[in-house]
Amino acid sequence: MMRFKFNLDKTVQAIDFVAQHKPGITQYYIGKILFFADREHVLDYGRPITGDKYVAMEHGPVPSATRDLLRVDSGYPDEMIDRFHERLRIKHQDNKQHVFSKGHDKFPALSGTDKEYLLSSLQRYGSMSFGTLREISHEDPAYADAWDRPGNANEMDVSLWLDQLDEPELAKSQLQERVGCVA
Repeated sequence: MMRFKFNLDKTVQAIDFVAQHKPGITQYYIGKILFFADREHVLDYGRPITGDKYVAMEHGPVPSATRDLLRVDSGYPDEMIDRFHERLRIKHQDNKQHVFSKGHDKFPALSGTDKEYLLSSLQRYGSMSFGTLREISHEDPAYADAWDRPGNANEMDVSLWLDQLDEPELAKSQLQERVGCVA
């Protein structure tokens, strides 16, 4: 199983970037937008944007640290929560968390391609119905593999994303070297 190193600053700035383009976006859509952006960025550039760990849940892939950051009872240290709330505001309504940017105009942790892929993911998936997003994300091979294993919220093996490339084994070894992920 391949795992990336989670980057809090990039994740918070990625959520902020998405929320600036779609104020009030819910936690469900944030999760899917980050998933598709991370996956496509790995396939095209050999590195993720957030480094989050994706788990297979009923409605599709979920970035686990992002999900926890968006919860009231995240259990994260105050320093992490403070860094999140410096840039973002959450409005709780029923079972949804609507996320709003506080308007920072700089994203120093995000590269140009990070922002490009986040915006592309938002434009492609941000207006789809949740049912359609759920259906599309369930087709991901890493999701299907994790979902089929016994248990709940199984971690997805993101190395399965690379199987669609021409030389998957070479891509996997290069990814491990470059990004410092754990096999």
